[in-house]
Amino acid sequence: MKKKRIIIGAVSSMLVLTVSAGTWYLNQPCLIYHDFNFEYGKPISITKEDIFSQEDLKRIKDLKIDLSDIKNEKDKEYPEVGNYECKVTYSKWFIPHTSSIQIQVEDTTKPKFSKFSDVVEIPLGSDQNYDFSSYFLAEDLSETSIQYKTEEVDFLNPGDYRMMIIASDTYGNSIEKECIVRVQYEKETSSTEQTNSSPNKSAENEEDQSVVSSDPYYVQGIMVVNKKHGLPANYAPQKNAEAGAKIRQLIADMQSQGYAISSSYSGYRSYSYQSSLYNNYVNSYGQAQADRFSARPGYSEHQTGLAFDLKHSNGTLVETTPEVNWIAAHAHEYGFIVRYPSGKESVTGYMPEPWHLRYVGDQASAIYASGLTLEEYLGISGGGY
Repeated sequence: MKKKRIIIGAVSSMLVLTVSAGTWYLNQPCLIYHDFNFEYGKPISITKEDIFSQEDLKRIKDLKIDLSDIKNEKDKEYPEVGNYECKVTYSKWFIPHTSSIQIQVEDTTKPKFSKFSDVVEIPLGSDQNYDFSSYFLAEDLSETSIQYKTEEVDFLNPGDYRMMIIASDTYGNSIEKECIVRVQYEKETSSTEQTNSSPNKSAENEEDQSVVSSDPYYVQGIMVVNKKHGLPANYAPQKNAEAGAKIRQLIADMQSQGYAISSSYSGYRSYSYQSSLYNNYVNSYGQAQADRFSARPGYSEHQTGLAFDLKHSNGTLVETTPEVNWIAAHAHEYGFIVRYPSGKESVTGYMPEPWHLRYVGDQASAIYASGLTLEEYLGISGGGY
């Protein structure tokens, strides 16, 4: 009987110890989170509340979260991309405990464009190696690169083409955005640009060209420049203030009436500049084709400072019906004529250019009312060279 009591007592003691041990074990603090993710570029910040429950925090002491193994970027207050294992130590009832947490730093943020041109104008005859870098910039915490997808761009034919711009960072994040590449018949000179070439310098740098006269040719007070009547290489009047004021007034009035017209336009071009344009076109298309849409140096109305090419608000030369019709009907009210109308190539020597206006002042209304080209109105020769 005594032996039986001893056995029962021993079993009871074991049960008590087991229950106590289990209770003690179950009451041990338990990390509620072991894994933490942080975005690259942000400092690591982990508090005790992130790791333990409020109940556990009442029972532990000497809690330390060791982040010393985390490596920061040079001269930065945030860590490098990577995985880190960090030690967590604490004590309960004077018994030390050690655990660990996993910290992952990753870059999931796409680069941003700090500079982006929706329309890029490039000269005819460029190729896939054209340097677009001045039009686009991307920013990111890591190094970035920009790729230009030019597969849809036809560098040998004028027009608007789509190009995809892809900016990527070191960790594979990327952003794509589409722009328009405008391959132009002529590289436009903005109304705000100034020429840096002096007349003498222009003449010295050019190859010999056949210019009809040494002085501008006038008929009824109108300066005539066409394929029969040219300008000397040293003729460089720059911009014409009166004509410039009138073209800006015309543009402002169109804009106020809701027409899609740009404030930017192509105006004065030097002999030297026109020579470069024309020679590029000849190299790309041959002289016969180039002569249909580009003037030889010394034969461009733009050299007078009295000719202007208007642009659509999207940057292209104006060819859309509402704008073209308004210009044709109202340009004379501002002293301009549409210089190269449709169906008159044999007279003017050029393909139709509804965007090309020539300032003739007070005589514009009479020329408009006549329905004639400038050559026909003045009774002078035109056509080819």
